[in-house]
Amino acid sequence: MLKIFTSFHSKNSSTAQIGRLIWASGINCVKFLILLILVLSLANCGLPFFSTKDGGHSYVVKGKRYHILASAKGFREKGVASWYGEPFHGRKTASGEIYDMNKITAAHKTLPLHTWVEVKNLENRQVLNVRINDRGPFVDGRVIDLSRGAARLINILGPGTAKVSIRAITGSKAQQLAASEQARLGLNLIASGGPALKKPTSRLALGLIKAPTTGKFN
Repeated sequence: MLKIFTSFHSKNSSTAQIGRLIWASGINCVKFLILLILVLSLANCGLPFFSTKDGGHSYVVKGKRYHILASAKGFREKGVASWYGEPFHGRKTASGEIYDMNKITAAHKTLPLHTWVEVKNLENRQVLNVRINDRGPFVDGRVIDLSRGAARLINILGPGTAKVSIRAITGSKAQQLAASEQARLGLNLIASGGPALKKPTSRLALGLIKAPTTGKFN
């Protein structure tokens, strides 16, 4: 058996070289595949990553108490939307997430955190689905604060404000939106900071030493 393997190895140097490369980068490949499978599974199964209830708590801003709704089901509202960027970019939101003004999120005063809402710009009829992860806006007459990324999608970025209608999204549709968001985050992680397949630098990968034929290194 050992002779057969040795003969095969010597006659197929190109195959052996590929084997060495896989040997050197195998751990990173496994990590990449596991993360990719997990992300795609979550996107397809529709699991409820976020709750649409946060216990009916209340909080006070500028001397005014706001009561958080026990449920977002059936919620509708009309009013003025605005957007916020600096100096909040990079700070913690009410949900504990770090605010990224270029992502698609929003702030609302009383909806449960992580509620998904449909926001329609009544001036141009453009529609956006966005997740609530922060509190605000604490300005009279305004009903929702969009991130800069969200405001751009329905053309509020230039004017700064617009009349909108808000409708809470619940049930399976909200679960699908949450799953899709998690999938995008996972894929972004893979693309930017996930395990990368680096250029091999070990002596084995470069072919300077031979792979063992007896199961042991000398």
